[in-house]
Amino acid sequence: MVLPMGLIRVVAILLFWSAITLGLVSTGHAEVQIKPESYGYFDFPTCVRYALVHSDDLTTNRIDIQLASIDLKDAHSEILPTLQVTTRYYLVRTFNVNDPNANNWNVQFVMLNWNPYLALLKIKSKSTMVDIAKISHFEKISDATAKVAKVFYGIHTLEKSIRGSKQILALVQDKLNFGKSMNDQGKMDPLELQALQNDYRSQQIKIRSLENDLQENINRLKAIIGYHPDYYLPLDTRDAANQILNGFRSNWITFTDIQGSNLQLKISAKKEQVQSNSVTGAYVALVPQPQFVFQQDTNTPNATSGLNMAIGVDYYLWDGFRRVRDIKRQKLLAQKYNLDREKLSQQLYITFKKLRNGIGLSNEKEGLSRERAKLADLAEEKALSNYRSGLIDYSNYVDQRIKKTEAHLEVAQSVQSRVNDLIDLATISGGLNKHNAAIRY
Repeated sequence: MVLPMGLIRVVAILLFWSAITLGLVSTGHAEVQIKPESYGYFDFPTCVRYALVHSDDLTTNRIDIQLASIDLKDAHSEILPTLQVTTRYYLVRTFNVNDPNANNWNVQFVMLNWNPYLALLKIKSKSTMVDIAKISHFEKISDATAKVAKVFYGIHTLEKSIRGSKQILALVQDKLNFGKSMNDQGKMDPLELQALQNDYRSQQIKIRSLENDLQENINRLKAIIGYHPDYYLPLDTRDAANQILNGFRSNWITFTDIQGSNLQLKISAKKEQVQSNSVTGAYVALVPQPQFVFQQDTNTPNATSGLNMAIGVDYYLWDGFRRVRDIKRQKLLAQKYNLDREKLSQQLYITFKKLRNGIGLSNEKEGLSRERAKLADLAEEKALSNYRSGLIDYSNYVDQRIKKTEAHLEVAQSVQSRVNDLIDLATISGGLNKHNAAIRY
């Protein structure tokens, strides 16, 4: 059966417009192909472990520990007096009638710098300084871990924002294509089409800005962990919050735990111990200093050669009361260190309360964002039903899809403030590396 040419033309036109309509609808429902989450070797625990080996700041801290250990060894050596040997070869020497055939060589042994009281106090102080250097190193590790955690989660959030923004860009492009089609049919004001084009360009600029922020955060992460700035860093940011907070239970943390675990408070307490030793040393300065004299002279010109040995004490009869004033000075410094520790404890309490309130507020904001996202999902479903029923046009339906994507982006961004507060809480309670089961040591 042969169809008339007119009927064939009508059927062709109808099929053509049906294809366009189906294409628009299918475009509206098609999943946008977006780059998935980063999947590489460097997850959060790996970044921390890499920083422990390659970070310049942590290497400097390890050098400080070694220097403090050397000072401690020097203090131990002062338990024994210092033995000094002096040798001379006289090219020209005065004549000694008692020893006309004296040798031109002279050797002298002298024992000096011996105060066992002060040496014992110095050992105690230097040992505490080694402890301070070690705790400072752990504090530096804690700070570096917190910085890595915040930047790492920031990268995770930016990646989600970029993916969501690209989805919005695809929807805006669909809306722009629909607008061009309507404009070609004379059903849209050119000014409205220009506004759609501006929206499309604005979304492109927003994505480029987010990508720049992402690259800056990656560069910051490289600098913190000691990674070469020109090398590619294969990150694994999947489930970043669990990577960072693995094993940390914020509800179990009390201020008593913070007082017992905070590294800054431990350093402050150690400084008080050192100052207490200084107060004791100021009192020891009032005690007569023991002396042990050992001196061996050989071939000394115009002098008697031989061995001299003696024991005794030295005591300053008058020094203008400088030693008494030094006792008062050291006591005042000890009082100052005590006040500094109490002030630090108060500041930590304020920080603890602030973080607690911030975490609670962040939970409420996150809950509200999730409720908005659920409503946006329902509104999108309703808009799809209205679009299929012909109650709204395709542009209005795309607007609702954009609002849905923005609502889910808001959820992803609202989590970041809570995660940052949890990181800070873990840091002041001994360090995130203490609580995270993947990097605990």
